[in-house]
Amino acid sequence: MESQSTGALLAPSTRPTWRSSTVAGVIAALVFVFLIWQVVVRGPFIAWDWQFHYYVDAHHPVGWEKLFLDIVANITGDRFFTIPMVGGVAYYVARKQGGPGTVWQIGTRKPVLAVLAGLITIFVIGYGTKLGLGRTGPHHNMDVLHAGGQAFPSGHASNTFFTGFFIVCLLFAQSGLYPSITKLRKTIPLVAVIVVVAGGLMSWLDYHWLSDIPGGWLLGFIACMVSLTVLRLPPRERDVAPAL
Repeated sequence: MESQSTGALLAPSTRPTWRSSTVAGVIAALVFVFLIWQVVVRGPFIAWDWQFHYYVDAHHPVGWEKLFLDIVANITGDRFFTIPMVGGVAYYVARKQGGPGTVWQIGTRKPVLAVLAGLITIFVIGYGTKLGLGRTGPHHNMDVLHAGGQAFPSGHASNTFFTGFFIVCLLFAQSGLYPSITKLRKTIPLVAVIVVVAGGLMSWLDYHWLSDIPGGWLLGFIACMVSLTVLRLPPRERDVAPAL
């Protein structure tokens, strides 16, 4: 076992467990409830929404530039792209870690179940909040609750956050396919840049209020913690490849 400084595995006594990700998820969920309250009472959290909307309206991209940015935003955040990305990586990791098997056998291993848990979390909390608040988007030129909108939180932002960071966890975290602290540290900043750019585009293109984006990121973090909790549960016999 390599030392922490060389970048591979942590000692068993210092490895994160399912309890740590559960606690982090609960704390993040409480913060998310606070953000919802801020949207409802029109608190400081949404104070910059209109100012940024006015600025975006005056500098809105058009033509080929808008088309290109729309494509980037969709590829990095639309669920029709993100779900196959994270699901495909989870299936690959499950097969490599647990050995060959039927599609059902591989699909019921922890990496795949962890991704499903995260996706369900985003769907249930995300759409529950969207439909409960009914916040209109900035392209309507009004910010009204319970008006049939689905602005808060940004689903694209949550999808990008969850997909990017959990793929890194599946590959390089302690329970991943190639555990390495060095690779984890090098990859996380790159994913963070993609997450920030993708989320920023949703607000820059006037699809979401500025405050919708960190709300989406936080939801993505909650989903990551749910998935990590599943991934870190004690291994079952069928999750371990048979000895040759």
